[in-house]
Parts: sequence; structure tokens; C-alpha cells
Amino acid sequence: MKQKVIWLVNQYAVPVQKRTRQIVLSQHLEKQGYKVYIICGSKIHGVDDNFIKDKHAYKKVEFDGARFIVIRISDYSRQIKRVYVSVQFQRRIWKLRNQLPKPDVIVSDFAGLFGNIFLKWKKKYGTRIIYDILDLWPEDFLDVGFLKKNSITAKLLFNMEHRAYREADNLIFSMDGGRDYVKEKRWDIESGGDIDLNKIGALNNGVDLETVDRNREKFVIQDIDLESKKFKAVYLGSIRRANNVDLIVEAARILQQQEIANISILIYGDGDYRESLENKAMGLKLSNIKFKGRLDVEYAPYVLACCDLNLFNFMNAPICRFGLSPNKLFMYFASGKPVLSMVRPKYELVESRKCGIVTDNSPQAVAEGIVWFSQMDKTEYEKYCKNCRLVAEEYDYKNLVGILIDQIEGKFS
Repeated sequence: MKQKVIWLVNQYAVPVQKRTRQIVLSQHLEKQGYKVYIICGSKIHGVDDNFIKDKHAYKKVEFDGARFIVIRISDYSRQIKRVYVSVQFQRRIWKLRNQLPKPDVIVSDFAGLFGNIFLKWKKKYGTRIIYDILDLWPEDFLDVGFLKKNSITAKLLFNMEHRAYREADNLIFSMDGGRDYVKEKRWDIESGGDIDLNKIGALNNGVDLETVDRNREKFVIQDIDLESKKFKAVYLGSIRRANNVDLIVEAARILQQQEIANISILIYGDGDYRESLENKAMGLKLSNIKFKGRLDVEYAPYVLACCDLNLFNFMNAPICRFGLSPNKLFMYFASGKPVLSMVRPKYELVESRKCGIVTDNSPQAVAEGIVWFSQMDKTEYEKYCKNCRLVAEEYDYKNLVGILIDQIEGKFS
């Protein structure tokens, strides 16, 4: 039987970071007998650098046990140029199609707003097309106010999205509410639309437990704050207004006002709001919260293992009605330590799976939740820890890859 060639297409999956979602999935697919190529662009997002510095149209690279084909694309710094480069990326792949390994299946991050170029493979070569939908564009644009619901631009973008969903062979949403989204738009067959809900699956942003466990032992930090005997609550992630880390600072203020001395809050991460919050904590003379700065992802498992409670926050936006699947949450679960969540999306895993609690989005509620865990009976606390690890095992990529294989083979649920 001919070995199927799979393309995993993601413009931003440049081979500079190890153990990414694409790399881990590609390796699990290879173990199942597929030949996999990760197709990406050369521009390294968020960094002033380009993987291809010469005039080569593309380069084949082996990195971290995966095959990459890096397509040369232009640099960008502004958002409008970024849109142009996304279109450029797709068009250059099409232009190079006769020089690249012919795919039997293309699994692409959703690029429907920038050209749907991959549907040309389906029409010309009969290639199976699967969209891997990590974010709900343009719905997210409505939430943050970039688009008005009834504007001509919004209608155009939603029509492009609808067409892509309709013509793709299968759809994979990283959030569990993908079918809800299609039904809300009335694009499904039962609502009079043209999309079969059976072709929609969910492939969460899970976790690679093998890497997490290895990194926890290998990448160790000597830090007095991590070695402290205090009850340590940790936030790990971006520090931007949308993440509402200010809520955690306010909770620290309440704990200090109540003279609760056995709790320490550690903030790992960076962002445009970090300096402001650090200054606020200094102005309030808070001794129970520390901003630890940016943390390389390899060190995250060790840091989380040293702490006692994971703090999860996210912008409480209408988009949460379709569920959330942030990488950070699954990393928290993998640590085997409970989670205090300040957001309650649909299909939430924290409280429903007894991995922690969901509090109101208020400093007082967060402070009370941290205290509650710090005073918890050891046996009860360890039940939460065990549940977290069990959920992490469920969402390990070695298990999630079966969902992707069903989509590749056209098995409807």
C-alpha cells in the first residue's frame, strides 16, 4: 500500500522551537505509517529575523526529528503587511507545487480569510483538505471591536470562512464548541445550511507528557523563591491587559492586608503591561508577590512542579461560549498541581473534572480561593493533583493523534 504523504501547514511553525504541536503530531503520525512534512514560512514571528536569508525559494530542513519545508516569505512588522505575507505564503506554496512532495492530505491552519489556496489542490489533484482551526477568525475580530457585525467587511470575511468550511473535507477545532459555532451561524444542514456537522472534530491544544516529564528533570532552576516553604501560587504566561494579571496583584494586596504570611505569588512572563504592574506592586509595598520575568518554555515544568497552585486567567469574552484550549492550561494539568481558574468558558475542564476550582473574576474571590487551597487537607489536595495528571494523560498528543488520523482517513464521527 502506498505510504500517504501528509502536509501539516502552519505559516508560523518555523523550525526554531522544539516540541511544538506540529512536530509532536508529525512524529506520532510517522509512527502510524504516514510520511509527514511540516510546511511553514521563513519569517520568524515576533522576532526581527528570517530563516532564509538568501534567494532560495524554499529549504528542506530536518529539525527535532521532523521534516520541514520552509517557504521563503517577506519580513513584516505592521499588521497590514502581515496580511499580505499570509497571502504571499499560500501563493508561493502553490507556485512551488511541482517541486514539493505531492500530498495526499493537507492539514492546514485555517487560512480562509487570506485566500483558501489549499482548496485548489482538492479541485486539481483530489487532495484531501482538512482545516485545523486554532482561532475563530473573524469572530474574534467582533469580540475585540475590530469589526462591526453588520459591516460589509464582516459579511465578506464570514462568507469566505463559510465557503472554506463548506468545501473542506474535514474541520478540526482546537476548542470543543466548533459544532456550536457552525450551528450558531446556521451553516449546518439541520439549520438549512450546507455543512455536515459529522465532519467536524475537536483536537485540543494538548500536551506532550514525555517532553514535559523529561524537561522537569533536565531543566532545573536554583531559586530561593521556588525553594521556599511557603504555599506558592504561580501564574505563567503573557502579561498584557487582556490577561488581566492586575486581578492577581489585587488579590495579593488583599492577602497582605489580611496579614496572611504563608502565601507567595510568583508571576512568570513578560508583556507590555508588566512594568506597570511591577510598579503598582512596588507602590503598594507588596512583599507576597514577585515578577520573575520571562521563562523559557523548557523550564516551565520544573517551575510548576515546585509550586502548589496554578493561576489561570483569560479575557472573559463572548468567544468563550465555544470553549477554550490554551496550551498553558494543559501544561498546568501536566504539573499535577491544582488550578484556580478565573474564567468559566463552556466545556471547561478545571471544575468539571475536579482539577481545581473556578472563582468569580474578582480579587476577593481569587484571594479566598488561594487561601482555601493553602489550608486544604493533604488527602483532599492530593485528589486534585491526581485528577490534573489524569486529564493531562487524556490530552497527551499520543492519544489526541487518533482524532487527527480519523480525519485524515475520512472517518466521520
